[in-house]
Amino acid sequence: MKKTALIAATLFSTFTSLNTYAQDKPVVVPQVTNEWRGSISPYLWGVNVNGSLYYDQSKLGTVSMGTGQLLQDLNVGGMLFAELHTGNFGVMADLFYAKMTLNKSSVVRQVDLGSKTTLETGVYTLAGTYTLHNTNNSYIDALAGVRILSLNTTTKISIGDTPYSAVAKMSSTIADPVVGVKGRFRIADTDYFVPFYVDVGGGSSSTQVTSQQILGVGKAFEWGEATLAFKNLYYKQKSQSSATADLNMYGVLVGATFRF
Repeated sequence: MKKTALIAATLFSTFTSLNTYAQDKPVVVPQVTNEWRGSISPYLWGVNVNGSLYYDQSKLGTVSMGTGQLLQDLNVGGMLFAELHTGNFGVMADLFYAKMTLNKSSVVRQVDLGSKTTLETGVYTLAGTYTLHNTNNSYIDALAGVRILSLNTTTKISIGDTPYSAVAKMSSTIADPVVGVKGRFRIADTDYFVPFYVDVGGGSSSTQVTSQQILGVGKAFEWGEATLAFKNLYYKQKSQSSATADLNMYGVLVGATFRF
């Protein structure tokens, strides 16, 4: 918990200094204008990770960890969402990076007392957007872009009480096209709103399907907004002769948005 509080305090202090777009009143639903407008949103994601690792088409290991284990085993991480708009057109970026050491991974069909997996993951979603609908109470953007998954995994295998061990490694970078929608709906005539995001993609030589969903509740303030939401990110890779993985990352996120 101390680690989480320290990260949150650092993010808040850093990005508060960038907030140069203070409003006379909260902006619950941003409005389309011909002027440039943008936002930057650092967030904390309480990630739970479930995944399977494959080497040469054989399922070698599985990974399962919750938020508490992630905080314990996290080496370094960063999460950021940013947007820039002019008129109906815009660009967005959702950036996630984490490096962790997982001491509770397991090797299938083996007596396994000491296997350890080091997982270094970067997920970067970059897209162009176009506003389909915009009123004082709601807006909807269509988006099309690319999601890049960078995955580096090292599994150290210990078999039972024997002196034998081995190390298996995989490294891959995958880029997949994605399409989707995002936006928000104002709750009655209040400063609260419901943000949503959904995309789906795939089609690279490695990925069968990837998708991401976000749904939550937020409150607008003069300085920006605060959001509490649930985020899910899923990858299913095609079976190949090289190393592959199925990966599901999900959990609650807390974020703050600063406009400029």
